[in-house]
Amino acid sequence: MTVRVASAAAALALCAGCLSSSTPAPKTWMVSPAQELAAAAPRPGAFSVTRQGQIAVNAPFDTTSFVVRRADGSVARDPYNVFAAQPSALLRNAVRSRLEADGRFGRVVPQSSSASADVQVEALVSDLSIDCSDPSRRTARAAVSLDVLRTGRNGRGVILSGDGAGTADAASGDYSAAFSQAFDAAMVAALRNLKEQPPAKPIEPLQKPKGENK
Repeated sequence: MTVRVASAAAALALCAGCLSSSTPAPKTWMVSPAQELAAAAPRPGAFSVTRQGQIAVNAPFDTTSFVVRRADGSVARDPYNVFAAQPSALLRNAVRSRLEADGRFGRVVPQSSSASADVQVEALVSDLSIDCSDPSRRTARAAVSLDVLRTGRNGRGVILSGDGAGTADAASGDYSAAFSQAFDAAMVAALRNLKEQPPAKPIEPLQKPKGENK
């Protein structure tokens, strides 16, 4: 009986060991403002207060899972590396810090602020991925479009817009540093590329065919 009990205990211990073994927990990574943000000189027509608007992230980059680009053109999810939060939330500090350092946007307040603002800046992120299409390299990629909207009673038409993209070497495995650098480069390029947009044409009322009763 003692031998049977010992054998059963050994079997249970072995099973427990098998059940407790698991894949490593995924590492979580940040996207932070650039470490050094030198404020630009004030520019003519600078805004005194700017509201930070919505940050939208296009699929498939709108989840915490890393998107990995492969050599054959396909994409995959990395189960061992994820963002610490949804990208739309994670990128807010990086966007706000770069807007404040730009020199044109004055005081940048959050979207929830009740302060009056001259303009609102919205961002659309169209790339946030790790490029492994070259087997010898790992590159963090980011792309963003910015729209500057006039606020107030006269509507919120887009007055400025610009696109930018950035990359950073991710071979070291420090994805926080790589994505922070790539996204900041994309923001700098988008701000540099801001161009005035023509005012939207007013919508003309539909005209009824001749002879139709008014």
